[in-house]
Amino acid sequence: MKPTITAFLVALVSVATLPAALTISVANNVPNGTASGAPSGSGVGGGIINSTSGTMTSDRGLSVTTYTVTDVNLTSVGGGASESFSFTVSYTATTNGITPSTVNFTSPFGNVAVGGDNFISGTETLTATITLTSSSFPDLSLAGFTTTRIGNLTTTGESGTLTHGGGTTSFANGSPNVIVYPVSGNFVTYQVNGSTTVNFEGFTADFVAVPEPASTTLLGMGAIALLRRRRSA
Repeated sequence: MKPTITAFLVALVSVATLPAALTISVANNVPNGTASGAPSGSGVGGGIINSTSGTMTSDRGLSVTTYTVTDVNLTSVGGGASESFSFTVSYTATTNGITPSTVNFTSPFGNVAVGGDNFISGTETLTATITLTSSSFPDLSLAGFTTTRIGNLTTTGESGTLTHGGGTTSFANGSPNVIVYPVSGNFVTYQVNGSTTVNFEGFTADFVAVPEPASTTLLGMGAIALLRRRRSA
């Protein structure tokens, strides 16, 4: 009986030491940035990767912007040392809540605005939606937006509402986190009050890589083989 118990404990230890899921956080400050051939901007349009290695680039397109993340080390979850994935952020806009409106990069900063000027204002709304489009690592999933950056929130009395997957969040000049606000889910909609004028200055988003099923299967097969070997002995 003792060999069987020992093998069972080994199996438990193997499962307990499986790598935990890895969260990959990406940040983009100024969607347009300084892309060649695009309106001038002072920000870094490609963004940065947090919590792991990697490089993120962007085509800075409208109304859909494609981001490509490369050289991500996912060996801790059974992947390779240089994995990659792509995602898009698409923008839709309305006037009076019904009529579709155009989206554009502001000048000179490269933020996203509505209606051909530098702002989301009056009865305009702007919705940003994030989607994972491809991944070299099969067990990568999108967790969603985690924050949004509001540009031009500088005038006393300016306010509005962010609608997102987690509900609604009010924003106002002088309130906590006046530039960066927490959101969740795969979309965020900007709507302003009164004479408020703001623009979409960027975001952070999380992706989650979980241990590949193949790693779990191999550990399970190893534990079964060990049990059989102990029994035959």
